[in-house]
Amino acid sequence: MPDVTKLIEREHRQVEALFDSFRETGDTGVLTKLCDELDTHAAAEEAAFYPMVRDDVPSGKKLTNEAKDEHGEARQLIGRIRRTSDPDHVVELVNQLEQAVNHHVVDEEEEMLPSARRALGEDRLVAAGSAYEAAKARALG
Repeated sequence: MPDVTKLIEREHRQVEALFDSFRETGDTGVLTKLCDELDTHAAAEEAAFYPMVRDDVPSGKKLTNEAKDEHGEARQLIGRIRRTSDPDHVVELVNQLEQAVNHHVVDEEEEMLPSARRALGEDRLVAAGSAYEAAKARALG
């Protein structure tokens, strides 16, 4: 099992590819997959990774509070996307979601993940990777 930071980074790349695919095709199936992936990713981070960061990483409380706020913003946009039938409005909302997600990814990859790697050590990160995968499976139902 890879460490949780590598899993998170891999999923960030997958989400970026889904945004690209939707932008190229406008396929609503891709959009559904994108929204579902973002929902499960956020739920797994909050359940399996953020508590460890909050408690054991310097400035962890600040980092996780900011990240949870960003998740809240993404969830609101996802809800609006799921309720919108106007294709032009959907594209506008997806653009807003992509900007919000990109901001979140930069924050995590430049601050939270490097801080976690320094503070937590490989064994804890690998254990968190297993917990993250289990939380993601639970979120998927």
